[in-house]
Amino acid sequence: MNTEKILEVKDLVVEFRTERGVVKAVNGVNFEVHKGKTLGIVGESGSGKSVSALAIMGLIPNPPGRVASGQILYRGKSLVNIDPSEMRKIRGNKIAMIFQEPMTSLNPVFTIGNQIEEVIELHQPHLSASERAAKAVDMLRLVGIPSPEKRVKEYPHQLSGGMRQRVMIAIALSCEPDILIADEPTTALDVTIQAQILELMNKLQKELGMGIILITHDLGVVAETCDHVAVMYCGQIVESADVETLFNHPSHPYTKGLMDSIPDFDSTSGHKKERLQTIEGMVPSLFNLPTGCNFQDRCSKVTEACRGMNGDPTLKPAKGDDHFVACFNPLENI
Repeated sequence: MNTEKILEVKDLVVEFRTERGVVKAVNGVNFEVHKGKTLGIVGESGSGKSVSALAIMGLIPNPPGRVASGQILYRGKSLVNIDPSEMRKIRGNKIAMIFQEPMTSLNPVFTIGNQIEEVIELHQPHLSASERAAKAVDMLRLVGIPSPEKRVKEYPHQLSGGMRQRVMIAIALSCEPDILIADEPTTALDVTIQAQILELMNKLQKELGMGIILITHDLGVVAETCDHVAVMYCGQIVESADVETLFNHPSHPYTKGLMDSIPDFDSTSGHKKERLQTIEGMVPSLFNLPTGCNFQDRCSKVTEACRGMNGDPTLKPAKGDDHFVACFNPLENI
């Protein structure tokens, strides 16, 4: 990528202490976020996607969790072990996050306007009360909420799920952040509203030039919105590439399995063309990972090398520029 790099994550390890011992929820993750570009992070539940995002935001609960090692660099400034007061200036201001479920993220006893103004007051204290109120209305208008002057006086329960998600985006964008982290931003929304939210994020990205980290399990969303993709499994990135390369030439069997699991509909009849494929087996417990490749028990391409004592496969260049795969037996590019 030739665009400006605004965030870099290097060899990130996040661990949690539990009654059963220490578990690494994120183990050696590397990725970059560039201005005006969208990075998609995909994988099944428990793969470490959201934990990586929380580490960037400085929201890992300590105890029991901590960033054990690695670097998180925002415009060259380390966010690991940063003074909490400094992190508060960055969180919500320069790096903002949209969480999965807006109904649990919004405070039910405060109006929508109150909640937007609170963020603006925290990060832009020079604005007067009237200026904050006006900006709250402007933010609702920006995210496409009709009658924003009316909506700022309403409470979360008075809005639909799609409206609440737009409010969350308005709060996240109220300070014009460099980076927006969207954690499953369309979960529990119907297909039409999902499309509207994703279109809105794409429109606002073009207008504001922010980088986006889109965390999702939906490869259809990734194909429509992302520039670069990182596929995670058991706390590690197993494949990384630009979106076109990843979809045309997946090199990791797990990536191929995720793609084969996407329903394929006949555009003429509206019916599925064939039986939906699945990835057999279950994600292994982080407390009891296998020796060698973590995907070995679910992989149709497994060999003795995958079960060997050489440890986890590391990311290595695949065919094509900026395409990396962590696999002892990568698929041949078509």
